Amino acid sequence: MAPATALPARPAWRSDVATAVLVVVAWLAAVTIASRWDYWRPQWIESYWIAGLWLAVPLALRRRAPGAAFWVTAAGYPMAYAWWVPAGLQSAFHLLPLLAAAFVATRARALPAVAVAPLASAGALWVVWGSWRPLLSWLAGETDSPGWSVNELLLLVALVVAASVLGAALGRLDETLASLAERNRELEELAEVRAREAVQSERVRIARDLHDVVAHHVSAIVVRAQAVQRVGGDDVGVYRDAMAWIAPEGREALDAMRSMVRVLREDAAPLAPTSTLVDLGAVVERMRGAGLDLDARLPGAWPACSPAVGLAVVRVAQEALTNVVSHSLAHRARVSCEVVGERLVLEVVDPGPAAPPAGTRARRGNGLVHMRERAAACGGTLEAGPVAGGAWRVRLEVPIDG
Repeated sequence: MAPATALPARPAWRSDVATAVLVVVAWLAAVTIASRWDYWRPQWIESYWIAGLWLAVPLALRRRAPGAAFWVTAAGYPMAYAWWVPAGLQSAFHLLPLLAAAFVATRARALPAVAVAPLASAGALWVVWGSWRPLLSWLAGETDSPGWSVNELLLLVALVVAASVLGAALGRLDETLASLAERNRELEELAEVRAREAVQSERVRIARDLHDVVAHHVSAIVVRAQAVQRVGGDDVGVYRDAMAWIAPEGREALDAMRSMVRVLREDAAPLAPTSTLVDLGAVVERMRGAGLDLDARLPGAWPACSPAVGLAVVRVAQEALTNVVSHSLAHRARVSCEVVGERLVLEVVDPGPAAPPAGTRARRGNGLVHMRERAAACGGTLEAGPVAGGAWRVRLEVPIDG
């Protein structure tokens, strides 16, 4: 079954034209029906036809050309009304085209309210008198009244001004809502970017942990197996002892991988303790069991530090010692950890020489990148490089409080 496709959105101007047609039809139908009753007999029924037809202009063009709709209505409607209805305004409803045009123009921000209000008011007064002659005659003192009371005229002008001001206020509100919607969209996009960055950061962390834990165990297993091959000969006991050491190391590596897989698969995986400074001794013993002669200088009492610092020290030590057995011909190394002021300093020294690279693989790899990332995450620094005598040193400094 083919996926359903969304129907294309109807253009806004078509909806506006349809709305205008419906309003005009309803207006004309209401006037026609009302005119058939005896109690409503307007003197100039043409005024209602004209008002209804001109109302379609601002409604149909309110989004496509609101400025043009205002100019056409403000100039054309008073002249058309005066042409067909020389007696002047017959009903306040006949000002609706001008009110709608003023509202549409100011809401769309096509014209400012300070310009629309006086122009629309002038058009309304033209509709009231059918021309400017009654007003000019009254101002010249030729007549006693302009035909409408001043209060009525002020009320009509107030309606036009109110429509202009209301349109301007709603136009400003529309702009504010559009700005808020745009900002909300930007915030949603930013949240998506941050979510992707968080996922990527978590992937990097998992990859780093897998590398640090699994590579450490596997490297130790490989070194022990290679040592047995060199010195075992026909001594079955040497092979038996090696297998007895390799088996639990392999199980520990598998357990570490399974724990991480469970964390990835389960929504609420059981919590497991992370490595602390105390575990550094176990790392040293594991590497000694793999055949590496380690000169370990560790404090008798470990200082209190944050879990992140403890984990960083243990993981960096694991990676540095793994690099010794993977990239060096030396069978011994030195590891030390001490408190210097407010900082914890770890050093792993490989006396060298370096093993020849296999193929095109260089000494530097992801291990150094991971160690630097762990140091930076704790506010510390890591140095890795050659020192005097052809040795290779890894030095980690991290603040005790993390």
